[in-house]
Amino acid sequence: MADNPFSDISLRCRIIIRTVAVVMLASGGVLYAAPADSADTPFPPVVRFVRIYGGTNELLPPVLLVRQRSASLPIFGEKTITVELDIQASIPPTFVATFVHCTADWREDGNGFLNDIAFMRTTNIQWTMSPAVSRYYSYRGVLSFPNETIRIPYGGNWKVQFRELGDTALYAEARFFALDYAMDCTVDVFNDFYEPVRRASPVALTLEATAGGNQGIADVQLHTAVFYRNHRWNEPFVASQSTGAFAGGGATGRRFGINPTVRGMASAGKRFRVEQLPAENDYRVLDMTQTGLFPRSTVPVRLPLSDLRRNGGFLLRADDGAMVTRGISMSDDDYIPVEFVLDPENRLPADDVFVIGSFNNWRTTAEWQMRYDEENRLYTLRQWIRRARHNYCYATGRENADTRIIENMSFEEFEGNNAGAGHTFIAFIYYRDPSFGGYDSIVGIGASSVFGQVRR
Repeated sequence: MADNPFSDISLRCRIIIRTVAVVMLASGGVLYAAPADSADTPFPPVVRFVRIYGGTNELLPPVLLVRQRSASLPIFGEKTITVELDIQASIPPTFVATFVHCTADWREDGNGFLNDIAFMRTTNIQWTMSPAVSRYYSYRGVLSFPNETIRIPYGGNWKVQFRELGDTALYAEARFFALDYAMDCTVDVFNDFYEPVRRASPVALTLEATAGGNQGIADVQLHTAVFYRNHRWNEPFVASQSTGAFAGGGATGRRFGINPTVRGMASAGKRFRVEQLPAENDYRVLDMTQTGLFPRSTVPVRLPLSDLRRNGGFLLRADDGAMVTRGISMSDDDYIPVEFVLDPENRLPADDVFVIGSFNNWRTTAEWQMRYDEENRLYTLRQWIRRARHNYCYATGRENADTRIIENMSFEEFEGNNAGAGHTFIAFIYYRDPSFGGYDSIVGIGASSVFGQVRR
């Protein structure tokens, strides 16, 4: 066996298949045991985590520059996009990545030219094994595109979806933006006020994006600006003159009661504005890069101190919502069970409490709801977290039993508001291009924070 270079891999595969494995699930510490005859049962792969970023830099937003029709350079826009996919499986799956063009509000559109399944798909995913002692995931797939098998021909919102070959079940999905850069865009952030529901500072922000200067862009077709906090691509804030689903600010806008307005003309400068957006707070930091503080273990590593309410103040500058893995060796690039602890200080919120951060792509789901321990009077949650430096915070809300969506999500209860938080807001400008059947393309991009505009 020592002479066979593949002996360790084959032995490890047999151990994964045959051994009764005890695994802590990501649903908050529930244990299960795989059946002893699992070698004879083909289990589907389990997707543990997906993340996407621009180029090879995990700090960059997933913005792909497909064409440049402006003399200036966009502040964001890379030649490639990278998707990482961590899975638990006995062997690498036969995943097919399919690319789907979407409207500005992420609905898959009916563009048969762009969504042609015969051309907009690839299996060119590079799989590597996890560290030998990994208990939570077994393979990491990396897809970089465009490549020799896939290209993105048109701007706008895109989804990359992963399915097994011959199977229609959706295993994973990631969002990215394709930029057909045709006009300059500047974003300004102004201080504002709003009426908080809970005990929090009334500090709010007004966002304004100005785009124009291209005589070839029809004014009526330049219809929408969508603002996002950096790395939080599931929370749009919308200013639109469209009568579609985004009119009135979209679901996120209605939740905050923002007042979206659109003024001006594309030739001289069209302005898109949203008002009274809560400033929120700078993020908390979970630094798991030190193996001494976060050793590899099946026992959850409890945070050294309970998290407390923040009335707007913060001690450590975060990473603008990014997950940072630089400096972590391949042997330590694993998942660690972590126990979050939050002290409500004898003031229980009316809604449920959730943990949201870079470790779950800033998506609030039922799996990340905290449990209240009445004996110790603490909120706790156990989850597997990829070793990295993470940004996170605590949100309150309530799950809709029918849609499974967390509604009335707010950060006021435990995070407060702070005008100095410094979140970067990125604005995407949408144009309904008649040459492609009138589908939404992104022709401008800008970014700013309370400290000033972001420049390349």
